[in-house]
Amino acid sequence: MTTSNEITRKLENQAPHLDYYPRWLDNLADDVILQGAVFNGELRGAEQVGKMLSFARSLYAFQDFRFYGMRGDLFLEDYRSRIRGSEAYHPSGVEIYNFVVVYFNDAGETSQLVMNHRPQSAVLLFSSLLTEHFGDAFDPNLFYGGDVSAHLLDHDLSRGLWPPSSRRPAAISESQHSGLGVRQQ
Repeated sequence: MTTSNEITRKLENQAPHLDYYPRWLDNLADDVILQGAVFNGELRGAEQVGKMLSFARSLYAFQDFRFYGMRGDLFLEDYRSRIRGSEAYHPSGVEIYNFVVVYFNDAGETSQLVMNHRPQSAVLLFSSLLTEHFGDAFDPNLFYGGDVSAHLLDHDLSRGLWPPSSRRPAAISESQHSGLGVRQQ
């Protein structure tokens, strides 16, 4: 991989309140792919991905990083935040965590992004806020459009306090186990 420091396109920073701005965001390849838990599918192309990420960053009240930087050929980010305006859904706001993996092509451009937001309740709220902002600018099936009422967000799932489940996990037979992708030694 060749690392390029040349900025190929500068995006509008819609989150000037954040201390950190990822330089890789201004170096998106024309055919960049964005995948994430907030999407039912993926986005392709520098214009679409840039538009999405530029706005999505503005939904963070802050970014508290555990790590960001290069690891081998990948750029990684691991942070927590609070979704701005989420006090309307939960009195103390809604915390969200994200682990980002950034891949680069041979020209040093950002070629693929994988964003793993958690917990699920925050992911669904985040996705619904993207729907609210973008309307029909993107495929409406890309985002969550269901219920994000307070009772779904009334648990601090990020701390392991999961609500009790009404379903018990089904037992997995040995033949089903081998199909899960678990590598046998």
